Formats: sequence, structure tokens, C-alpha cells
Amino acid sequence: MSDLLVKIEALATGMPSDPKHVGKEKMGGKICLLSLKFDSSNIDVAKRLTTEGLRLSERVSFIQNLSKYLDAEVFEFSTCNRVLYAGFDIDPETLASGISKTTGLEDIPFQAMTGSDAWRHLVKICCGLDSFIVGELQVMSQLRSSINIHRENNLIQTFNLAFFEHVISATRIIRKELGYTSSTESMLNLATASLEAILSEKGDVSSVVLGFGEMGVKAVETLQDLGQTNIVVVSRNPQESANRNRALAERCKMISYSDFDAKIEADIVISTMRCSSPEYTEAKPLPIIGETAILDFSWPPSIEQNGISKDQNLLGMEHWIQVARNIDPTEYKILMGKGDELIENIQNRYMEALTNKNEGRFRAFIYGQMEELSTSWETSSSTLEKEIPQLGAFAREIATWICQQNSSFYLSELMDYVNSTSRSLNSNLLAEVSQDVETSIRALTAVG
Repeated sequence: MSDLLVKIEALATGMPSDPKHVGKEKMGGKICLLSLKFDSSNIDVAKRLTTEGLRLSERVSFIQNLSKYLDAEVFEFSTCNRVLYAGFDIDPETLASGISKTTGLEDIPFQAMTGSDAWRHLVKICCGLDSFIVGELQVMSQLRSSINIHRENNLIQTFNLAFFEHVISATRIIRKELGYTSSTESMLNLATASLEAILSEKGDVSSVVLGFGEMGVKAVETLQDLGQTNIVVVSRNPQESANRNRALAERCKMISYSDFDAKIEADIVISTMRCSSPEYTEAKPLPIIGETAILDFSWPPSIEQNGISKDQNLLGMEHWIQVARNIDPTEYKILMGKGDELIENIQNRYMEALTNKNEGRFRAFIYGQMEELSTSWETSSSTLEKEIPQLGAFAREIATWICQQNSSFYLSELMDYVNSTSRSLNSNLLAEVSQDVETSIRALTAVG
């Protein structure tokens, strides 16, 4: 027989399966993640993808149909501004194709990740480090709810759900390290408090709300509850937007963005636009004149500081971060860096634990295999009684030699080691030992 280059990884495939274990080297192929964060360019697609607002039975049915079509376990997770799909033992392209077929949507602009990158992305989201208000708890709560739905409806097996439990465990550690042991005030509470402070000084004012989605509707509702009557709502399609909440819309002036381009006066502007990059910049200033308080609740921001005039006050991302967490704006980048460092450290510890566990299982498996062979040698007709006490120790020596190889070895090297032993074994027994070891290794690598 030709010499065989034995890969340690190939030997490991012969180990008894452990569904709870995902080795480091297999992590990339074990899980993939597709993420879509909503903005103005994808909002129509996002509305058809998200399960937010669906009845529980409809959501369960949707996930079941998708999993059945793909013949793979799928975990679906929707929030108010993103939708995520995790697939197990499937590649991102196949998962995306299955979602497109199931929903009837083509060319969905997903962000795709696999393995540890998927894990890092989920941890960052659940920590609140990817949220408008840093450290908010709502996403983590939504993930917990989604885990419960998948578990209670048998949509995903326990050992795959363990992936998300580890995300939650890492999230707890990071939030504790950052001092985020409680949630922030809600965005609505922050907005209401700010509006009350502004209106206490100005009284009845003219207000402009950009966008009439979920957050825009809440902004208009809050203004009306505070007694404001002069409200202009700007949306891409005023008639369609008005249908979302007729009662509120009838008490506002609904206009399009093209109408908004003609400069108007306003005391308050509230932006709830969905956009992937700022809409109003130095090159395209916000078409508002007067001393205006501008509250930008878009994430990413919709208005840049150089997109407004000098007599206007922009309360944007930095302001809301500071209000929510009492974080100085200059500390924001430091906070993000610390969060990334914590995630990386936890990930490294996790991967090291997986590697150690895998190596420990591999060693136990190889020693077990050699122990079984030594038992058969002890009862062989080639074995002399005085040789029996040596066979267990010899089997362990062979197992030790295999486990000490870094990644691969030639089978001839192992046979040379076995045949050159200094132990006093008769030639027939040594030949039997050599043959059994070679046969065992070849069987484990599915060669010969």
C-alpha cells in the first residue's frame, strides 16, 4: 500500500458526534447570518420581510415554510428597524435564495456573515452598541422573545438555540463591564421631555415632522397631546402616509418632500426619516428658515451640522447619547472601541474553550481506540502471558504519539514508531499490533 498522509482533522471525523459541540474549524460552515437594517432605500423590501406586526401563528407558519423549503433550521428575528435570519448548516447564498423564493422578493440587500463574524454582529446588536441610544435593552428583550417562540414551537433544536444563549451570555458580561445594568429611557420619553422643555418657553409653535412611519406617527401624536395644532408632516407619498393614521393626519398638513424643498418657517423640526446617509448636508441644506430647534431621531443621522443655519440648534445623535447615558460626546468613540475590545476578548475565550474541548475529546477518543485494540491483543493467540501487562501501556504510548503530532503525519512514521518499540514483544504479536493500528487509522480516515 502507498504511504498515507494522515490529517489530524480526518481522524477527528471518526469521533462520536456531539450535537452540542461546534468546533472552531467548523464554525464558519455551521451558521450564517443575513441582516437587513432599514433605511429609505430598502424600506419597501423590509416591510415585506419583517414579521413585526404578524400574529404568532402567521410568524410560526412563515418560519416553518422557509425551513421546509431550505431543508435547514432557520432562526428569524425582527425588530422595529431590522430583520435578521440565521441559518444552520447552510451557506448565506442558499439562505438568501430561499428567503427570496418564499417571499417573492428578488435581490434583497442583505449583509451576510458566517461563523464568528455572525456571533460578533449579534452580540454588538444585543449589547445596544449598534443602537441609536447606546446600551438600550429592547433588542436583547426581543431576542429572548424570539428564542422562546422558536423553542416553544419546535422551530429549532436545542443545540442550535445554544448559539443564541451564548450571545445573551456575552451580552450580559459586556453590559456589566460597560456599566449598562439597566436600560435607558425610551426614545419617546426623551423626545417628550425635550419637546416639553422647548414648548414651555415658546408656547404654541409651528412644527415640521419628517416622515410618518412608526416614529413619525408617535412624534405627531406627542405634539398634539402637548396642545400643538400647527403641524406639517413631510413624506414621500402624503396620501399613502395619511392612511396609516387618518385621525392624526386629518389634524396635520401633509406635504411631499418636493413641496418641502421650498423653504418654510418652523420653530421645531423632528426628523424620523429612514436613510443610509445624511439627507441634509452642506451641499443640500435643510429648507427651514428661522430660529429652529431640530430634533433628529433618525439612525443613521439624517441631518448634518453643516446642513443647518447658524441660528438653528441641532439635537442629534451626540445629544441623545449624552442625555440617555450621560456620556460626553467625545467619549463616544472610546466607548465603541471598548465595546469592540470586550467582544473580541470574549470571542477569543470562547474559541479557545471550543478548541480545548475539541482537543480533549480527540485525545479521549484516540486513547479509547487504542485501549480497545490492547484488549484484543491481550486475548490474541500470538500473545505470551508475560507480555500481557505491557500491552495497555504500549497502546497508551501509541495514542500519545498520535496526539502529539501537530496537524498531520505519514502512516509510515507511525508504523516505524510502533515497530521500533523497545518493549519485549514477540515478532508475531508485534506484527499483529502494527497491522491493527494501521487498519484502525486507515478506517478512521476512510482510506484503503
